Amino acid sequence: MPNPKNKVNLSSLPDLKNATDDEIVKILTNKGYTQVFTLVDVRLVIGFLSVLVAAAAGGYDYFVGFEKAKTYTTIGVSVYFLLNMALTAWMMYVEKGTIYQGSKDGKKISVMSTTKKFSPIYDIKVTETTTSKSTQAKKPFTDFFDSHGYLVTKPLEEWIDGILTSTMQDAGAMSTGAKGSKKRK
Repeated sequence: MPNPKNKVNLSSLPDLKNATDDEIVKILTNKGYTQVFTLVDVRLVIGFLSVLVAAAAGGYDYFVGFEKAKTYTTIGVSVYFLLNMALTAWMMYVEKGTIYQGSKDGKKISVMSTTKKFSPIYDIKVTETTTSKSTQAKKPFTDFFDSHGYLVTKPLEEWIDGILTSTMQDAGAMSTGAKGSKKRK
């Protein structure tokens, strides 16, 4: 059944991806996974520090005047620039499209998703992080959205169930000596 809160523009890949990402987080939470917020927390701390630096530089300039604050403004702009470079690097090289990290029954998972420009295909990778066992799968957004732009949760949930089952079975086999990763359609 469509969820009326999840209507998106079917012509917008970012909207489709974001709605699907958000629903996957809800699905995993409903399945008993506890989300780990480390990646988000680091992003928030870097962002907060950059805003704090900008506010301090702007506030100092406001109270003492531009001429007296030139040096501190230059330092503030430089630090702000460096913090935003660090934030961009964090998102590109550490997060790498991770939409969810969580654990259940001692098993930790990481979920990454991507879409390619001009391709309405949702690509997901679920990794059981203790064994590095992963399952990657792709499906068109039309499998999860009706013709009016409403996200239909049931097919998405069934697909995620299959990916989780495959990943966790492979992770169990991995801990007993099997190798490899699976790709699902």
